[in-house]
Amino acid sequence: MYSSVLDTPFFKGLIDVADYEQVKGLFSERHYPKGSIVFQQGDEGREMYVIQSGALKIYRQDQGREIILGHQFPGETIGELEVFHYDSRRLASVAAIEKTSLWMIRKADMDALANKYPDLLRKVLFIVSERLNQANRKIEYLSFLDVRVRVANLLLDLNSNFGADSDQGRHIRFRMSQQHLANTIGAGRESVARVLLELQKDGIIHTVKKDLFLTDLPSLERLAGPDSEPQDERKWHSYHKYS
Repeated sequence: MYSSVLDTPFFKGLIDVADYEQVKGLFSERHYPKGSIVFQQGDEGREMYVIQSGALKIYRQDQGREIILGHQFPGETIGELEVFHYDSRRLASVAAIEKTSLWMIRKADMDALANKYPDLLRKVLFIVSERLNQANRKIEYLSFLDVRVRVANLLLDLNSNFGADSDQGRHIRFRMSQQHLANTIGAGRESVARVLLELQKDGIIHTVKKDLFLTDLPSLERLAGPDSEPQDERKWHSYHKYS
């Protein structure tokens, strides 16, 4: 959680101290309970958001089926592309997956701020490149016909981004329902549930209530395939690109 929008990676070290209060005054806070929608695909994009706390999912729906394109976490932005692009319609929907607080800035104010601080546009370019990386990972997930391979790769991604050592294995400190897992890899919930049960029986994963532990990483990596990426290349977001 961040105490000021100017402490987030998008703005940190960029705004002149003399402008701090004026820039902070351009933002207002928005609060969203878990499950609420921030905006929907096709909406007019007149605002950009910076996440103060919580987490968001980026998704699209087609005939009632949801596919999760990515996730955003504290310090990251959402809706920045439509603020600067000539076509301001939202390309995807965004919803809170836990209680979330956002800082919101309107398009006209962000335009004026970018005119004064053009390096903000460079940061937007970095963010767009990361979104393309997320899209490429999604293509990789969907290219695997075997749901077991998709699940294995997603679990390795979760380990890289949220894993921590514990006495029960690698603890994934980000809870995802089976439906959320399924929507992330473009699979059915029943298929994902079956794979997770098989992995538990094989001693590869272990669950305690809603907490997930990876107990046999070598087996998980073999299941993910010989061409799967190493752990240090599975990061969903690269904060150093904001520097």
